[in-house]
Amino acid sequence: MSYQISTARTVTWQEFAELMESVGWGGGYDEESFERSYRAYPLVVHARADDGVLLGYVSAFSDGVFSTMLGELVVRPTAQGSGIGRALLKAVEAEFPGVPVYVKAMGEAKRFFEACGYRRPTTEMTVMFKKPSAGTR
Repeated sequence: MSYQISTARTVTWQEFAELMESVGWGGGYDEESFERSYRAYPLVVHARADDGVLLGYVSAFSDGVFSTMLGELVVRPTAQGSGIGRALLKAVEAEFPGVPVYVKAMGEAKRFFEACGYRRPTTEMTVMFKKPSAGTR
């Protein structure tokens, strides 16, 4: 499969919504929410097929020294296994060389990250979150 990796900010909210729906990550994505998230991430990398179809997407935050955190890493199901996920990860790692990259790997994604050289910590880690109520910001 032929594709190009890019950091150009050319992904539209409609493309993003369609990509997320293709992997079963729900629907209801809207332009305002997408734009807010898109602007918040210092690094967004995407993969496109030769015909322009969005095949993959990754977003990342980094302090450039101690940690880089992946946001979404998504590859269209029909393009999985073609190296796109690895290429997206390599683009993040190249942007922040020598900085540890942390991921929240869910389900089968754990095997993908392990195959890419990521490892589980020797000490148990628990992902925790708190979602404030709508009126609290």
